[in-house]
Amino acid sequence: MSTRTTGFRRTYKIRFGDTDPAGVMYFPRFLHVFHEVFEDWFDDDLRMPYRWVLEDTRIGFPTVHTECDYRKPFRFGQNMEVELTVVRVGGKSFECRYRGRLAGDTEVRVDASIVTAVVDLDSFQGVPIPAPLRKALLDRATVTPPEVPVGHISAAGE
Repeated sequence: MSTRTTGFRRTYKIRFGDTDPAGVMYFPRFLHVFHEVFEDWFDDDLRMPYRWVLEDTRIGFPTVHTECDYRKPFRFGQNMEVELTVVRVGGKSFECRYRGRLAGDTEVRVDASIVTAVVDLDSFQGVPIPAPLRKALLDRATVTPPEVPVGHISAAGE
């Protein structure tokens, strides 16, 4: 388990195209931004370039479950700081939490949990998390990962 007090952070400027007619960030855009942060996290924190992982190792990371609470809107022109933390590491999947705050503020405006499976991109079958990635995830986990009972099957194929 990690001794970090914060996760990986990125700032995203809310663009006109991110907003709906009410002038607030349209809800599916959050998932797009979270995935951009996920890719940056691989490149800049895990030091495993996302493109290399996908193209050269042929390991992919489809989202298999999402939960998201929208607490307060973001508007065009504001900067959203997104923090990614690892909250669970399983055998063939892991879960990250994404919290969005107005840059410079402590109030969480959007709070999401995304479970990502690990698959072979050629067969699209679940595979165990590769050892170097598993170590990196566990090093960053903010919650002690539970043991997965033998024979346990989850929605992520664990």
